[in-house]
Amino acid sequence: MMKFKPSSPPELSVLPGQWLSETAIGFPESPAVLLDGEITSYVSLERQVDVVCIRLAQAGVSGVVAICIESRWMSLLLFHAALKMGFALLPLDPSIPAERYLPLIRQSGCRFAVVDNGMADFFAEVDYIPASSLLEQAALSHQIGVEPNSIQDGSTVLLVITTSGTTGEPKGVMLTGANLAASATVATRYLDLKSGNCWLNCMPMAHIAGQIIALRCLRVGAAMLLHQGFNAARVWEDICHQSVSHISLVPAMLASLLDVSQGPPPASLRVVLIGGGPLSTVLAERAHRLGWPIVVSYGMSETGSLCVADNTVRAGLDAGVVGMPLEGFEVALSQTPAGRIRLRGAAVMAGYVNSQLNPGDGLQQGWFETGDLGEFDEAGRLRVVGRADDVLVSGGSNIHPALVESLLLKCQGLEQVGVIGKDDPLWGHRLVAYYVGTISAETLETWARTNLPGKLRPREFCQVKSLPLTRLGKLDRKALKADS
Repeated sequence: MMKFKPSSPPELSVLPGQWLSETAIGFPESPAVLLDGEITSYVSLERQVDVVCIRLAQAGVSGVVAICIESRWMSLLLFHAALKMGFALLPLDPSIPAERYLPLIRQSGCRFAVVDNGMADFFAEVDYIPASSLLEQAALSHQIGVEPNSIQDGSTVLLVITTSGTTGEPKGVMLTGANLAASATVATRYLDLKSGNCWLNCMPMAHIAGQIIALRCLRVGAAMLLHQGFNAARVWEDICHQSVSHISLVPAMLASLLDVSQGPPPASLRVVLIGGGPLSTVLAERAHRLGWPIVVSYGMSETGSLCVADNTVRAGLDAGVVGMPLEGFEVALSQTPAGRIRLRGAAVMAGYVNSQLNPGDGLQQGWFETGDLGEFDEAGRLRVVGRADDVLVSGGSNIHPALVESLLLKCQGLEQVGVIGKDDPLWGHRLVAYYVGTISAETLETWARTNLPGKLRPREFCQVKSLPLTRLGKLDRKALKADS
């Protein structure tokens, strides 16, 4: 069992560009990252990040730098390099067809990309760097360390997170150094994260949830146990044997862990942060009954992750209730259209990305209006009552039906397809595909398992004679859902 010794945190600068250097001085030998049985201390982490920084500087990177890589370790190093050097990191999900991101790459003015071997063709419009070349030790032959970029200030964009928004087209959420610092600071206080703690990170590194965990741990000198993905059995094993204190999960992950564990977690686990979609009261009751320390959260890329939460004994037990705003956040409901949740605070994005990285797009006097509908209960807690658009939330990911349909139509024997979401207590929405064609439902399901990422794969396929269409010949999704 890995033991972590707590100690007093160093006094950190206001902005995160300095945090790695300062934490490496304050906690030089403390565990920073645990991955595949190897422990990387904070001083060792900084050295490896410096290697990456030197390689990137030699390549002349600046502005927005896209990354499309499988390695979570390399993604982490590049995130720290972005904080230190002051460029904007644009993580892309390698499981999504790369051509899907071309409009966003153009819109952001991206000129550099770090990619895995075999993906360079999809980034022909930018200068690309093979990820495998970034840790060549030769780069250190004449340089020992890299000083943080002293030119960047709180308004410097350091992270651009991709979100589908309300249209299904990828958007880039610009988060500045001040946004990231505010998010990490308020979350570590609320969640009582300290030096000596360990946060198990099984969230995607192309998602704000995966990136912000790294920054929270850096903020206080905690350790991050990095998993390559979510495997319930392995996560449970590490919770039991690696002194894990914090973990982030979507409801479906929690359900899988409860199935595996069949009992309470060890006392070392103090926070199970649930987000990415609605937590059913049935699942919440089961978790509480088994002694899991549930904290319900509400947040999104545009708010730098966590902005509303409930860590009380009733967390998740009242349908739709996500709690109270964290320190520094304001929550309101729009009048037109009625009931949309609006958010404002220091961690709220600078705006959606543009080639000049200018702030403001998507904000109104600092307010961000979400696609979620909400209300306040008698105690003043925020309750999320539904979505105001067609975007489905399944397993913590925003899924647009049109994207799933376009991928399914690549299958031979499929003529038409319409995808909807059915309410599911574990996944939020369960994707269901209605289709016209000669292929059997069983064969189509087998094809989808091979050709679609798990989060985009419908869980049910229904063959029909025809799909409802509008007068313009487009799929009438509302009619399809009403008839299902």
